[in-house]
Amino acid sequence: MPKTKVPALKNIPARIERELKDTLESMKEAQEIRLGRRGDPLDRAITLRELIDSGLAKQLRNRPFDPNGLTDFIPNDDQIGDLTIPPAPTGLEASGAFTEIIVDWNPAQYSNHAFTEVWRSRDDEVGTATLITTTASFIITDPVGYDQTYFYWVRFVSTSNVRGPFNQTNGTKANTVENIGAVMVQLSEELSNLPGFNLMSTIATAATVIRSSGSPSTRADSSAIQSNDVWFDTDDGQIYTRNSGNDAWVAARDASLVTLFGSTSFTGSTLSAAMATAQGDIVTVTNAQSSTASSLSSLTTTVTNNNNTLTSSINSEATTRSNADTTLTNSVNSLNSTVGGHTSSISTLNTTTASHTGDLNAMFVLTVATESNGSKSAAGMVVGSNASDGSGAQSFVQFQADKFAIWNDTNASVAPFIVSGGSVFIDSARIQDGAITNARIANATIESGKIGTAAITTAKIGDLQVTTAKIALANITTALIGDAQITNAKINDLNADKINAGFIDAARIDADTITATMINTTNLSLPSNGGEKTGTTLGYWHENDLNYRHVAEIGSGAGFYTGYIRVYKGSFAGQIKTISFLVSDGTFGASSSNNVNTSVTFSDTTKITESASHAILVTPELQYLSGGWISSSRLTTGKDSSNIPLAFRYTGSGTLNIFIYAQGDSNYQLMGGADARFIKFSS
Repeated sequence: MPKTKVPALKNIPARIERELKDTLESMKEAQEIRLGRRGDPLDRAITLRELIDSGLAKQLRNRPFDPNGLTDFIPNDDQIGDLTIPPAPTGLEASGAFTEIIVDWNPAQYSNHAFTEVWRSRDDEVGTATLITTTASFIITDPVGYDQTYFYWVRFVSTSNVRGPFNQTNGTKANTVENIGAVMVQLSEELSNLPGFNLMSTIATAATVIRSSGSPSTRADSSAIQSNDVWFDTDDGQIYTRNSGNDAWVAARDASLVTLFGSTSFTGSTLSAAMATAQGDIVTVTNAQSSTASSLSSLTTTVTNNNNTLTSSINSEATTRSNADTTLTNSVNSLNSTVGGHTSSISTLNTTTASHTGDLNAMFVLTVATESNGSKSAAGMVVGSNASDGSGAQSFVQFQADKFAIWNDTNASVAPFIVSGGSVFIDSARIQDGAITNARIANATIESGKIGTAAITTAKIGDLQVTTAKIALANITTALIGDAQITNAKINDLNADKINAGFIDAARIDADTITATMINTTNLSLPSNGGEKTGTTLGYWHENDLNYRHVAEIGSGAGFYTGYIRVYKGSFAGQIKTISFLVSDGTFGASSSNNVNTSVTFSDTTKITESASHAILVTPELQYLSGGWISSSRLTTGKDSSNIPLAFRYTGSGTLNIFIYAQGDSNYQLMGGADARFIKFSS
């Protein structure tokens, strides 16, 4: 059925009684509001055709329209929606950082995708998983804290609220790392509390020998004297040690010699004889000690207290064997302690071998071990060097320990390098060339990076070349995109002033119509042309002499023009009558040839006739245009025509001007002014 054309509402005649005129005006206003020709468009009436065309209603073909009220349409219930089950997501990955886990998957590849559900669980059981979020993207960041482990699943949901299967039965595991700073502080405290740390601290401040001819007050590097420093007097070769009790230098001495001198009586003896006797005693003691040391091969001490036995033994063995081919030297030392079946031991091994073919080996081994109630621990170090037949020389140092630390300052609270439980903790590192299989970086400053696959939650990038990217949230200051294919774009706030393009081609918008209700017309303005002239600027009208007076230029070029003109008398005395309006592009010619004479122009004082101009629009006299605006076609003192709507279509290319055609009723008459304004639409 063809669409019905709604006719225009005719103007109410001017010469009718006032009461009837007011009634008709109210009826006309109500009709124009319901037709959307006046007032707010939201107050317009909706037609049955619009309901059916919009899909909100369905026409009943077997029930034609009945003016008595029989319903000829019903609500449209055909839009059930697409109930197809979405596919299972693919490519799910979960990557743990420090306190967050980044979860990403491949984008949905079906037409009616709405959003994705993300589930997680402590266990690898989808039945125990809980829904943590939904997203229209294909990446999320889950803040879980330090040292946490979770399993993840995702599934798609369609626009018809149909849920698809999970990506797979087994969850995708990810974990965040422990708080490295806190762990290093804890490990450093544990290591510094071990018994050997104090010994290491003492050794670290070993004595410094200060060579000086006089009593020194500082070390050679101007640092303070320490309690175990040694002063070598370069004048007489005497050695002095520091007495921390009175902070003074004390001459070094042989304690055995002092004891011998102290026990010798000098009565009846000369000092020379006493020294000779003492010297003989020293030789005797020295020889006895040498004999004892050379014959000592093992030493064992046993202490029994409260039924516990402590046994300490020192064993040493040195072997040297030589033949024509090989020289072998071994030295073994061990220290063992046992209490009630609990043992601790320290062992060292020194080995060297050499052959006439050039096979060499030198090795030092140090091991410490403890065992208590079946619990064993051991630490060791191997330092070695070898070569084979004059080639392949190499050296090595190896350690075995549950925890390993390097201290650069024994007073530091945190060791800069720690190995614990198979993990390495480094407080500060500089790496020239590093290959890292899996890296978690809390804060990285990277001068040049090449990334194969990256899942980035938030990025600020100055210059970027990316082959494949998955970005959940991006703040981009400036983007230069040569060719972009965007499946689904959601722009929250778009300022058209920021679009660096001359035109947006409406043909590229894939839509049959643009819904006017979605366009906010509150501050909508369209460019217009026109102007106002008043008094003498507009010009005089002579008595009973019809003349044209130029008002304004209202546009140029082909198109559909719509606008208004308003004339008013103002305070000038007299009358102006027989008023009409003309729009012309300034061309003229004989009606048979339409030859154009471009030398003809309009001015405020030019008198032309309608037959001599190329008129685009010529209106009837004012009284026939709108009887409700003025009582007659005459403008008298204080009269105003209100806004007279005019519309026309122009197919030429010239500049359009609007004129007033009128005459005075006596002498020379002036109008108060004329105001015209027009908008041009595409033809």
